[in-house]
Amino acid sequence: MKQPAQRPRSQRLAVLYLQLAEATAGRGPASTHHRLLLLAGRHAADSEWNAEADICRELVIASNPHHAIGHYRCFADALASDNYLALERQLERQCPQEKAEHLAEVQHVDTDLVVREPPRLVAHDILARLKRTDHDTLTDQTPQADDSRG
Repeated sequence: MKQPAQRPRSQRLAVLYLQLAEATAGRGPASTHHRLLLLAGRHAADSEWNAEADICRELVIASNPHHAIGHYRCFADALASDNYLALERQLERQCPQEKAEHLAEVQHVDTDLVVREPPRLVAHDILARLKRTDHDTLTDQTPQADDSRG
């Protein structure tokens, strides 16, 4: 079994970008949150965490149905497309690993969590919280039926 300090880079980055996405959920521009989710999805896919990558895709589409990632059936299909890869190169330039690590430090994100806990479990937990947050946000924006009619 691999020692925690030797976790593959893609797993560590998937968790880092998810931690930042969680830290930005509901704060600041949605585009920042989407960028972080897409970067997390890329590194999740590189880790062969296809379900987690697809959840990142679904979270972006849930709040922005017209996003480019929505043109693809799954994250793996997006990564096979030259058009999507061009977008991804932009995302990497906007938030490279060094910038993500700096943001994590500034926001007091526990980056050692991935050393102490299995990265995929951490990713799963963060995504579950993000899905709940996303669902609650969408529910809050949905007009409720008026049951006050007597």
